[in-house]
Amino acid sequence: MQIPALSPRKQTALLGTILGLASLALHAIPFFLFGRHPLGYDTGFYRRYLIEPITSFPNAPVPGLGNDAFIVRVFLDILRFLHLPTDLILYGSYLIFWALVPVLLFFFLKPYLQKHGAFIAGLLLVGSSVAYNGYWYFLLKNALALDFMLLAFIAIERRWFTTWLLLDIAIVLTHKTSAIIYILTLIALFIFSRGRRNEYALHIAVAGALFAFINAPTVHELSVVMPSAVFLDWKTYLVLSLPFILAIGVAGKAFLKNKIPPTLLALAGVSLLFPLFRLPFYERVFIFSDIALAGLAGYGIHKTLSSLKSAWGTKRAFIQLAFLSLFIGLFFGNLWNQVMSTPPLISNEQILRIEEIAKMMPIGATILTTSDEAPWFEGWTNAHIAAPGMLNDNHNLESWTGLWTGTSTEETIKFLDDFQKPLYISTFYAIEDIIGKTPECVHEVSDNLWFVACEKPK
Repeated sequence: MQIPALSPRKQTALLGTILGLASLALHAIPFFLFGRHPLGYDTGFYRRYLIEPITSFPNAPVPGLGNDAFIVRVFLDILRFLHLPTDLILYGSYLIFWALVPVLLFFFLKPYLQKHGAFIAGLLLVGSSVAYNGYWYFLLKNALALDFMLLAFIAIERRWFTTWLLLDIAIVLTHKTSAIIYILTLIALFIFSRGRRNEYALHIAVAGALFAFINAPTVHELSVVMPSAVFLDWKTYLVLSLPFILAIGVAGKAFLKNKIPPTLLALAGVSLLFPLFRLPFYERVFIFSDIALAGLAGYGIHKTLSSLKSAWGTKRAFIQLAFLSLFIGLFFGNLWNQVMSTPPLISNEQILRIEEIAKMMPIGATILTTSDEAPWFEGWTNAHIAAPGMLNDNHNLESWTGLWTGTSTEETIKFLDDFQKPLYISTFYAIEDIIGKTPECVHEVSDNLWFVACEKPK
């Protein structure tokens, strides 16, 4: 019995589905390896939003989910109204957001690289070590904004004017850094493109005006201190991106045969220059440049595979096979190392202990903890959380350094009195790591939990 060939549209749908499923499978691995809560630092900030009582729609902002994340808050609130479990909302939506990124890259590149080349680019992004590292950090706002950004790029290429305009707004209302990269990409297109400048100018004006309106306080903050983010440094980024760089290097005439989308080139330029100038949060801009490099690397791998069959048995084929072997080894070696070397920052047993501590907290209590542990106390308790330089802490580095290097008992008590009462201290490290020498008025309540019963000296 002859199996009928799939129509081009069904082939495209099948390839997109395969990319989505491959991404879901890869990003589900940590849950099988490390348990229910395997992802990194930002998890607790999003979970806090989901456990806060609903008082409005969208619900009141929390640290990490402010007015610049309006769409994320609306999305999470809608899922809450469906009475879905908190962790299902948290991790399920995140997995879907990440799974859509390579699928959208595939549809974005398909008109330029054909479906097989675009599929290869999508696969490269699925297995990208840089992308996996970003996924592990639980960058939910970033993931959703990437989906919107790639949709906007598709709208630009296909001249979907109304959709493009709506996506301008969606990106700005989802993630601050993504909005900056998107606006800069539009500016690059405006400067270097020969046509459509009026369109680019309009969208720059719309996105820029909305961004300025929402983020006016941020501009003042940037003028006071230059913020940074925990992610990859340049050296690590280049090592993890080496397979893509090699693939781009062998592309050669493929860039002439298959035209590169101007939007992809603009994104590549902006996202690589941004870290070079060490602009705010430049560390996490590598996530954007990774998408651009994966797309460009797709040209090189597609060209190599396409020419391998015709060159079979020749010296050229041997060289191509050697390159593919090197590429595959580096690509999967980096990915394997990332998956296995990024375990949870806090164990499931410790999370269970935090949940027990949460039940012991009176209404309005403050928990002082370490900066490493703060997101988990933030996400698994309803207490006010404070940590050095974070959340409900108003002390500067000099004050904390003085506390750690040995102030008097009176000074320590005065320092602790600055926090909202009742005040507890909780950590899985030593309490001395937080407040230095412990006054006698700080009483151990249970394992990993102390109550501050100190009275400020008169």
